[in-house]
Amino acid sequence: MKAYVLSLSSIAVLSAGTAFAAPISADSDLRLYHSYVLNSGSVPQGIRLSVLPGSLEISGGAESSVDDPTATNSVTTDVVVGNPFSDPPLPYSASRSDQTTLPGGTEGAGSSFDVEVTAIDDPDADPFETSIIERTVRNSGSARAGITSEPVAAAAHSNYAITRGYLFENLSDDLISFNIVGDVRASFSAGYDGVDGFARTSGTIFNEFGNGVGAEIGYLPLAPYLRTVTEEGDSAAVAENLITGSDGFMFSAATGATGTGGENTAALDVTWRYLFSISLDPGGSLEMLTGFRQRNAVEYMPQPAQVPLPASLAFLLAGMAGLGVLRQRRAA
Repeated sequence: MKAYVLSLSSIAVLSAGTAFAAPISADSDLRLYHSYVLNSGSVPQGIRLSVLPGSLEISGGAESSVDDPTATNSVTTDVVVGNPFSDPPLPYSASRSDQTTLPGGTEGAGSSFDVEVTAIDDPDADPFETSIIERTVRNSGSARAGITSEPVAAAAHSNYAITRGYLFENLSDDLISFNIVGDVRASFSAGYDGVDGFARTSGTIFNEFGNGVGAEIGYLPLAPYLRTVTEEGDSAAVAENLITGSDGFMFSAATGATGTGGENTAALDVTWRYLFSISLDPGGSLEMLTGFRQRNAVEYMPQPAQVPLPASLAFLLAGMAGLGVLRQRRAA
């Protein structure tokens, strides 16, 4: 996957250069990783795996702004290899960076996303059917801003989301059992040094089962849910939630910091592994939706007088709510 050191090299410089300067330095970063393997690397004999028609949803964006007529904006967009609407839709890679800078290139705002979806096909599967046995999604997003001279409003936002659905059908006369083993890793951070603004990031990873006919699903954690939390400063906050069960799983988290005049940093790192055991009766079927959503944002809104800002926790809850809620459909 291409390394986007913000393709915004000057934004990386401004972030470092403004750490000791007024009025503000803000950053928001996110990394999401989700990989799963079907039945130890093969489509079970008698099972037909197909893509759910109309299930693909893709959205994304990155933008930045500085409230100064001398600011200049540049955008880099690159979509390579793969048609996400094909069957199968892999491999697929997309990226975007948006940078707005003031003259001199040391002040401004920038945002980016970089996503890569790859897969391994079953070499023994019917070439006319979906044969994905391993799928991996890597996503990164960022938003940054740094203003070192006169107070000038600045903002940056990025977001990306993918949802894809699959259908398992038992075409045999026998009960067929198989498993899906997955690995999840996530990293969130938000920092704000100064006043009159905020930084936040939020994301969700999910695998959801539904519309099951003659299906039985079990969930088993293969590795413990490990987390590292950092909250430094009086307005840094971390929120997280993991829901698991026979309906699937949903992991959501957010980090945020608001401008209280000092340096505030919030960070979260999470890892865990899981297994879903699935049994389908003869003629049985089961749908699976899988995907992720992410958002990054920083904003600096200089005020003529001190105006209290909402607490970080309010930003976190708003960010997590905006990511949507996993539908809890239980397999029949």
